[in-house]
Amino acid sequence: MEHDKAIEELEKFFSLVNNKLSTKKKLKAGLQILEELHLNGGRVNSWIMGNEIIPKIAEEQSISAPTVYRALNDLIELGIIARTAKGGYTLSPTFRKRVYRLYKQLGYLV
Repeated sequence: MEHDKAIEELEKFFSLVNNKLSTKKKLKAGLQILEELHLNGGRVNSWIMGNEIIPKIAEEQSISAPTVYRALNDLIELGIIARTAKGGYTLSPTFRKRVYRLYKQLGYLV
């Protein structure tokens, strides 16, 4: 029973991750977005994200702004970053729970 639940949880996680942050540029942009969120206390309003952080990342990484936005969208779809009610961005509290649950389920498979 626990074994089936663990496999189901793993399949769900891998289906979520499939084709997200799939290029080297998007992965670097995604990591830098997470770093910027961390430096700003885990929360950023949308104006700062769109007018300061995205252009900064695009310039530093020598990639286009749409690529950085796609990386941001992938992070949102993965549940790592959440949109706030006021239109900003925050590190998702549910992501930590999802990773812990996956880690716990992996223990049942071993």
